[in-house]
Amino acid sequence: MCSSETWVCVSDGAHAQFYHCDAPAYALEPVMGFGVPDSGRTFADRLAGQLDRAARTSLFRHLVMVGPQMVLRDVEDSMAPETRRMVVGALEKNLCKATPRELETHLSEMLSH
Repeated sequence: MCSSETWVCVSDGAHAQFYHCDAPAYALEPVMGFGVPDSGRTFADRLAGQLDRAARTSLFRHLVMVGPQMVLRDVEDSMAPETRRMVVGALEKNLCKATPRELETHLSEMLSH
């Protein structure tokens, strides 16, 4: 599968939404068919596992994380080092209810690399 340049992961600790942006001039688009499976592991572990799998299969080159500080810390602590190196920015804010356009406004600098 072709790499989407940048993925944005927006999480509140119970839900996660994923978007991709192929270039700074393009709008954020939802990543379809990608979610956090329910299992006996913590949400942070499940989310980190999904991001690790996506990174290993080259679904993205860069990752921007959005969520409350504790959620971001827990997910980052659970990520593989290779995935952690793909993180180009983080925004400590709960924006799960934001539209893609609102996210673009909050993340414009991080998406322009």
